[in-house]
This record gives sequence, structure tokens and C-alpha cells, in this order.
Amino acid sequence: MSEQLKQQFTERIVELQQRIDSIHQDFADGRHADWSEQAGERENDEVLNALESEAKVEIQQLSNAITLIDNGNYGYCQKCGEQINPKRLAVQPAAIKCINCAD
Repeated sequence: MSEQLKQQFTERIVELQQRIDSIHQDFADGRHADWSEQAGERENDEVLNALESEAKVEIQQLSNAITLIDNGNYGYCQKCGEQINPKRLAVQPAAIKCINCAD
């Protein structure tokens, strides 16, 4: 099961990296000369920056989860040491704390 999780996490990391690459390509594309279009592009840039930041955070979380799998510590709370509820991991696979310690 742990190898399957690592594969899922790795695939998700690849997807997220592709998203980041696409965002960088959008930034690299030229700007319009029209001022009103530039204003719209700047608003779009804020959204793209937020998406990029979220993708980077998720990549880091998934990378950490892969490390925990490799170390045999995946699924255990890093604060109290108790096992993280499998339902929590199903919703948030990169969770590093149980629900009690996450608050």
C-alpha cells in the first residue's frame, strides 16, 4: 500500500509541477498594449500567483509525505505519535497531525 501511495503522490507532484510550468509560460507570454487589457492581465497575475503558491505548498506536503512513507512514519501524528485516523488521511493524504493535534 505504501508504494501505491508514493506513486499517487508522485503523480500528483508531476501534475502540480506541470501547472506551475504552465503558469510560468503564461507570465512569459507577451503583454497587450491596451491599458484596459493590461489591467485585466494584472488581476489574472494575482490569481496565477496564488495558484502557483498553493501548488508549491502541496508539492512540499506531498514530498514530506513520501519521506514519511520511506521512514515508516506515514500515518502517525508528528506531535503526539498516535495513528492518524484513516478517514482523515483519505481526505488529506499529506496530513502530519491527528485531528486532535491539528487544532
